Amino acid sequence: MISVPASEVLILCLFLSAVLGACLYLFFSAKVDLRRIEARLGEHKLVTERKTAESELRFNLLETKILETANKVQLIDQAFEQSKEPVLQNSLGPTRGKRTAIIRLAQRGEAAEKIAASVGMPKNEVDLLLKVHRAIATR
Repeated sequence: MISVPASEVLILCLFLSAVLGACLYLFFSAKVDLRRIEARLGEHKLVTERKTAESELRFNLLETKILETANKVQLIDQAFEQSKEPVLQNSLGPTRGKRTAIIRLAQRGEAAEKIAASVGMPKNEVDLLLKVHRAIATR
């Protein structure tokens, strides 16, 4: 068997005790640091959840405003399209387009009956329009 002097054993035990103490210190200090990190993560998680909820509310509000705006644009488009539709003519006489067509056909030498049939108006209205046109033209 090997014999080791007692002083070396004592030095070895003191050295191992110091190493063990250092390991225990590092272990407990790592635990404390880990708890601090967990606390910080918990705080960051709460802040992130709050900001996420606020962002979702803002997004929903923005989405609602976009839908409202889209509906308004659609209503404006519909109103614009309706304004393009021809206005129903009252029974006070032909439209400007019909008057122009009647006068041009008369200038080409067409008869009043044929003009009335082609523009879809009574012959007496075509005659009246042509008489008014001739009266204005002779002034």
